[in-house]
Amino acid sequence: MCGIIGIISTKDVSSNLYIGLLALQHRGQDACGMYAHDGEGIHGKRDVGLVSDVFTDKEIAGLKGKIGIGHVRYTTAGTNIVKNAQPFKVRMPVNIIMASNGNTINTDELVDYLWDNNISMHTASDLEAILGVFKFELKKEAGRSKVTSEHVFNAAQKMMKRVRGSYSLVIMVEGVGLLAVRDPYAIRPLVFGKSSDCKSYVFASESVAIDVLGYKAMCDVKGGEAVLVDLDFKVTRRIIGKAKKRAHCMFEFVYFARPDTVLDHMSVYEARLELGRELTEEWCGKDIDSVIPAPDTSRTAALAFANKIGVNYREGLIKNRYIGRTFIMPSGGQRRDALRIKINPISSEIKGKKIALLDDSIVRGTTAKKTIELLRNAGAKEVHLLSSCPPIIKPCIYGIDMPTHEELIAHNRNVDEINEILKADSLTYQSVEGLRKAIPIDHLCTACITGKYPIPMDEDTLKRMAEKRKKEKKE
Repeated sequence: MCGIIGIISTKDVSSNLYIGLLALQHRGQDACGMYAHDGEGIHGKRDVGLVSDVFTDKEIAGLKGKIGIGHVRYTTAGTNIVKNAQPFKVRMPVNIIMASNGNTINTDELVDYLWDNNISMHTASDLEAILGVFKFELKKEAGRSKVTSEHVFNAAQKMMKRVRGSYSLVIMVEGVGLLAVRDPYAIRPLVFGKSSDCKSYVFASESVAIDVLGYKAMCDVKGGEAVLVDLDFKVTRRIIGKAKKRAHCMFEFVYFARPDTVLDHMSVYEARLELGRELTEEWCGKDIDSVIPAPDTSRTAALAFANKIGVNYREGLIKNRYIGRTFIMPSGGQRRDALRIKINPISSEIKGKKIALLDDSIVRGTTAKKTIELLRNAGAKEVHLLSSCPPIIKPCIYGIDMPTHEELIAHNRNVDEINEILKADSLTYQSVEGLRKAIPIDHLCTACITGKYPIPMDEDTLKRMAEKRKKEKKE
């Protein structure tokens, strides 16, 4: 669930890349990077840390180039070290820069294909495998001739035939332009925008990154589509791969995307309001004094829920805004440590009160359990926990950091068994049907709550991916 941005302009793009990455920081806190091409060479930096910590004003000013790509990393494949930070760059037959958002499910197969063609891997990132395939196919297409847009489209199409999984890509191809590619199932988001004078074009994971630049979000890149903006700012769109159906990630709307983002024609804010309203259909009608959100992403749903049941909405938990998102921290220990300094209760809103604590989702249960303890220690009389997302029972293999059954509190447990661990006075989940009503997009990916994976795969592949992730976390 990384964040990507690519810009092509008549002016230097480094400052706009930086601004766009700041708007996408919520999508990844582990590492970040930016590269720009000035027509002669590539300038850039990658490092572990937040965007504002990695890049100084002087460094940003030095990243000259009219085509550039930026990335914020959330580790789901490979350990969090500098060499795994994106974007990646290679040369042969020309300079290529690439960044991705997603997760491939056949990385081993891609690596074997590259080895068979005498191309070695230097990192544990699945992006290197994708980039290796694209580079190899582009070299075959172009041969010794000058690389053209047709070569680029053909290479992208051959790459798409080999890569299985979720991926949105932004790719700079020297001498050709800026290319964006979205997997046939359209699992991960990718939005296309432009400046008012049509002298700058941008691709980004969320529309909010386009908005903050003062550009206009025009449309989403379609599933299986490649969009090329060439050096003359001519836009060419081509469908290069097909799937039987689309499978937009429901978790983008539940948790991951910013509320001021519009994805696949759906407002994230409106979706969360509807999630709160639909949750009232599952509510047991307990006598409560107030509805309190687990900050911050559950606020919208909590407000709609409180309004519909006619109970006061209150801010009872205040978040330290300088602490990152605990869900996307790489270990349970880090999540627990962060929670202690991340959230502080407002005693006057909690002491002696019967509280409905509404969270956007319950994945591992670590944060929910600690938050309930925090409310009880602050004097809450009762704590009733609600989740605007149905129980997460299966691992995500498409880029969300919940890759093993063992990590999921709802796997092979019913609601009562889950609540024995969390120790709330009651536990209420959204229904799958309620979620579908709240997010009325055709062909949502709901694999983590239904077990129905949109991309066909066998149980052995799922187990192999889980074992690989366990090994990486130990390292």
